[in-house]
Amino acid sequence: MKLPGVFAALTAFLVYSGYPGGEAAAQCAVGSVQFENDLVGAGTDRHYTHGSRVSCISEVQTPLDTAHRLASDLQFSLLGAPVFDARGAVRYSFALGQSMFTPEDTARYGVVGDDRPYAGWLFGTASLVLGPRWQGSNRSAAFDSLETLELTLGVVGPASGVADTQKFVHSTIGSPNPEGWHNQLRNEPGVILGYEHKWRSESWNLLPGSDWLQADVMPAAGFALGNIHTYGTVSATFRFGSNLANDFGPPRIRPSVAGSEYYDPRADETLGAYLFLSVGGRLVGRNIFLDGNTFVDSHHVDKEVLVGDLQFGVVFSLAGAARVALTHIIRTREFEGQDAPDQFSALSLSFAF
Repeated sequence: MKLPGVFAALTAFLVYSGYPGGEAAAQCAVGSVQFENDLVGAGTDRHYTHGSRVSCISEVQTPLDTAHRLASDLQFSLLGAPVFDARGAVRYSFALGQSMFTPEDTARYGVVGDDRPYAGWLFGTASLVLGPRWQGSNRSAAFDSLETLELTLGVVGPASGVADTQKFVHSTIGSPNPEGWHNQLRNEPGVILGYEHKWRSESWNLLPGSDWLQADVMPAAGFALGNIHTYGTVSATFRFGSNLANDFGPPRIRPSVAGSEYYDPRADETLGAYLFLSVGGRLVGRNIFLDGNTFVDSHHVDKEVLVGDLQFGVVFSLAGAARVALTHIIRTREFEGQDAPDQFSALSLSFAF
């Protein structure tokens, strides 16, 4: 399917499934809540300072459901390998989120010319999630696979409500009021079409005769196209622990090292936990939160084309009912003149309905 057709199909799916009474209303199987903040790391508001996101992923769809039919329509072959492979499990997910960006000095009233702009981003995302699906006939020598195709629509600028959010939180907790939000990027509608492919190796038992200590590796690759973000990305995650088959890593607010809404609490109905370490890089073509508004003049800085993330953390799965993940992220400099890498932490909670 050509790119305009992908936009049209996913937009129609977003509109149809998202209204009350649509398929999404009755099929939410696992919900997730995510918070990301630089309180742990920078210790103060700086650059990507906060993100919140709620999401829900459906049960496996039947061949007659909208999501499965859409995945089948999009499927094609690339170098002999299926893309958007609908032969395995097909799910869909929806998410709503808000992200906030500030310069380091939020006490200044004027534009901080050598630091990134104030900016807010309010968005909704509709995704197709295809897999898990083992590649090849020999499971012991294969990689499991998960594909995600997503369309994100939203708004940058005062209409995002981010300035009011930060001011309210600061007044509630007694922090100084940020003075420069009148300099934020102007209102602009945003769209991002994203694709990500994750591979999960078999789990290797590190203790003979026991599955309490396992290890696996998960490479991933993807891209995003749009006026908000345009980039290509590759990453790899290494995991050690138990119940690794439950997920493909905890969800993250994009752009980030690959995570996933996918979580199967029925994969193992016992307590489990694992440690993980991820490394990833992005080749950045556009980042509106650094490049500034697309159609009008605005504050902007010169972005770095290559951005890397190192993240590590722990995931707890709670007897087939919930998953809690704590992640710490170190991100390389995103713009010229940035004095140091950024650090922030993420907390996510996923629960089965």
